[in-house]
Amino acid sequence: MTRLILIRHGQTNWNVERRKQGRNDQPLNEEGARQASLAARHVKENYNVTKVWASPLQRCYKTALEFDMPVHTSDHLLEIDYGDWEGMLAEDIEKTSPEVAQKGADYVDPPGGELRSNLPVRGNLWLEEANLRADTGDVVLVGHGGSMKGLLAAVLDLPDSSMFNFVIDNCSVSVIGIHPTGEEPNVLALLNQTTHLEA
Repeated sequence: MTRLILIRHGQTNWNVERRKQGRNDQPLNEEGARQASLAARHVKENYNVTKVWASPLQRCYKTALEFDMPVHTSDHLLEIDYGDWEGMLAEDIEKTSPEVAQKGADYVDPPGGELRSNLPVRGNLWLEEANLRADTGDVVLVGHGGSMKGLLAAVLDLPDSSMFNFVIDNCSVSVIGIHPTGEEPNVLALLNQTTHLEA
């Protein structure tokens, strides 16, 4: 069984500020670079990594480079397009409408941006592109918090609403067992592990 190892990119200054990054190509900050190094070291010591995928945005790509392997990129792995909310502080977004103030920006479709229901669709498109069942060993994917929630819903065959139940911290590690034939469900073995960042 192939294991899919999901790692969210390291911290950026916009993460610290709680500013919506979306497609904005923010770099890792000093703490993010440290997190990326620790996450990669932990995964390399505990898994048999044979392939690395990443979003093409630099915060993911630079995190993925810590594996010292070729990095395959896919636009299907990009973060949600936040549209009018790109670059805005979460606290300012919450002032834009009663719905956002009540639910929070992460539960509402961003105006002028991408529908959240498209995230599992893109997740399924990447699963077709990556063809994980043909791989041996463990496959790493370095992605974004929002789009990886959609990928989790897709790979685990869960409803779209399940995206709101997942927490994915910077440089956390989550692991999914991919059934080789597709006749049995894929299995979530680990979610949002961060103990390796305490080193």
